Amino acid sequence: MRSLAEMAQALLRIEGVEPLAMPRYLDLHLRVPIDGGNDIRHAASTAVEQILKRVREVREHEKALRPGAVYCYFNGSSSAEGTRPTEPRQIFEGYSSTGKPVFADFVTMAIERKDPGIDRLLAGEELVLTRVSMGRVLRTQQLAEFGGESPVYRILGQVDAGLFKVLGAAGKCAFSFQLLRGTTLEGRIRLRLHAVGAVDPMDLADPAVMQIVSRFQRRLDTEALRLEGQSKVENDGKDATGKPAEIDEESFVRPLLEDFARQLEHRSRNTGRRTQHGLERSETGQRPTSRAYPDAGEASDDSILWDIDQATIVVVAPKGRVHVFTPDGKHITSVVMQGDAIGRRRNMGRWRLAEPEERGEFRIHVRRLVAAGEDQTTSEAPLVPPPAAAE
Repeated sequence: MRSLAEMAQALLRIEGVEPLAMPRYLDLHLRVPIDGGNDIRHAASTAVEQILKRVREVREHEKALRPGAVYCYFNGSSSAEGTRPTEPRQIFEGYSSTGKPVFADFVTMAIERKDPGIDRLLAGEELVLTRVSMGRVLRTQQLAEFGGESPVYRILGQVDAGLFKVLGAAGKCAFSFQLLRGTTLEGRIRLRLHAVGAVDPMDLADPAVMQIVSRFQRRLDTEALRLEGQSKVENDGKDATGKPAEIDEESFVRPLLEDFARQLEHRSRNTGRRTQHGLERSETGQRPTSRAYPDAGEASDDSILWDIDQATIVVVAPKGRVHVFTPDGKHITSVVMQGDAIGRRRNMGRWRLAEPEERGEFRIHVRRLVAAGEDQTTSEAPLVPPPAAAE
């Protein structure tokens, strides 16, 4: 067992698993040969393959999760063209037969479905409509050879929701909040919420939406344990053909998705009761654009970050001020953020420390702009650049 553990540790290191992510154990199915010889070699290679298969599945699942995007089975990537909505109101409609994502306008789909509340939404009322779709529906057209049953990006269901106000932008947006099924390195079931949309959820005018999302993810962590337990109970039994019975995971998560949808709708009703003065204050009163270039000039190395998704420079300043620039020093937008919002982006890998070369070139550009008197700020710029430019 000691030799097997050392072998597993070596394989995990080779596959690039971070030390803090190392599991405490791996569940393997082993057949212990009695006679030895070739049987021992076969048993050893089987153990190695089981470990490698587990690590590769987890690694590929993590690589498939790109903020705002859907995994494309045709290209085997979530970074390929067509994996992310190009318009703020677009949501994920499902997969084509070849495993390519299909997006559609949320409002148009709501009109075609005659969703309750669509007339009020079209009349300009502030509310959020939701719709729950299960994974088997989203995969209706998808062929098995193009990832129909792949564990890399397995959607158990999703909640389409909209429309949400975007901080600092005139338009509104929609999202497909997907519930994905993955596996931990220990082999346990993992449930996670993944937001698909052209806008970053953290840029919504109502911060409570992200609070609802965070609470729901914590609930999914607990529900994954319950699903794991039910799966073990089911697997101990047999179906009508004598094969091990399997739990319907989509039926298990449907009530969870419906409850999540109700929370989003309920939040929109509460927000609708707020005074117009309160809305204006939350949307426009917290944009410290006048401090953008002074803060950039005074920023320390650890306060200059790089936004991986948008390819922009982020300057984190005192009192929650956050300024976004192009790499050549042009101001994009400024907002006030709470510390936990900044921390989430860093923990999720959206923001990282800028490399020395990136910091150096940015500072040079900022000094040149200030010296030339071209350090004007864009007070009304949207938080997220247009998708075409961002791609």
